[in-house]
Amino acid sequence: MKSGEDKSLIVVKLDDGEDLFESLSIIIEKYEIESGIVLTGIGMLRNFVLGYFDGQVYQKKEFKDAWELVSLQGSITTEKETVIHLHASLAEESNNVVGGHLFQAEVCTLNEIVLRKLNDLTLIRKENPITGLKELNIL
Repeated sequence: MKSGEDKSLIVVKLDDGEDLFESLSIIIEKYEIESGIVLTGIGMLRNFVLGYFDGQVYQKKEFKDAWELVSLQGSITTEKETVIHLHASLAEESNNVVGGHLFQAEVCTLNEIVLRKLNDLTLIRKENPITGLKELNIL
């Protein structure tokens, strides 16, 4: 893993075999990110789990093979617990694309990710009693 910071932007390069979420947790701690946005991510993933929220629960699907990461975005909150909320789109070799909430992933070959550290906004997750989801709140 390599990373660098330019004001509020953090550029991260992850290497083959790294756990995406563990690596991002290390970056969050290193750069003291309390609230942030995952602006973009490209590369490849394998051993990933995508989910679709059906209004009640997440319907999850596992993918073992390597897929091209064509889009990655999300939010970072750290109040009480660190939550890295990611959505991703991935393409297979025939260019079919799948996407959804990303629950787990292993870097295949490499990932290039750009984060934005928020300095004047605080993001927190708070459970909505109607949906049962920990929804984003902006302070």
